[in-house]
Amino acid sequence: MEVKFKIETLGYIVAEFLSDTKRLKIGHSSNYGDKFQELLNKFFFIYEIVKENDSIYFPYSTDVLWQDDFVNYKWNISMHSLDSCINIKINELSPSNSEYKEELLNTNIKTEELFDYIYLSLEEALTDFGLVGYKKKWEIGNFPIYEYIILKAARKEVDLLNVSCKEEAEWRQKVDLSDELGILNMR
Repeated sequence: MEVKFKIETLGYIVAEFLSDTKRLKIGHSSNYGDKFQELLNKFFFIYEIVKENDSIYFPYSTDVLWQDDFVNYKWNISMHSLDSCINIKINELSPSNSEYKEELLNTNIKTEELFDYIYLSLEEALTDFGLVGYKKKWEIGNFPIYEYIILKAARKEVDLLNVSCKEEAEWRQKVDLSDELGILNMR
């Protein structure tokens, strides 16, 4: 299943799911906050624990609510173990009728595939709008630079090494800014 995220109009982002048998497109308005970034935060929590091979967090499940004027979408993201697929469930909800709930999607996707699709979506957004233009088009949030740099570095097989620091200041570890900018400039 292919996944795309795209700013479709001013202040409106969509997630599109495409397969041989299904096409689903859902949206989220910036009027209700930056839930796209919240969704990325949840996905990147999974990315980090898989990368660190940290099985203590499994099984893992979390929800994100995308809101719009007439319909809401509840994302449920779950993963049973380090080597399992990510399960994405999306339910359509009504802001005016708490009884209404319809499952629109329930699919499993390989971790690497999902993050490849996220990278491609971010790459396209950066190409289409740039860093400043993204903020102007999405209105509520900045371009997800952390996520983009992490995924691009992995794709280009570049290690982002922390600058050394004293052990007591370990929480201050950072990646050298010139390395981060170098990744941004890679083609």
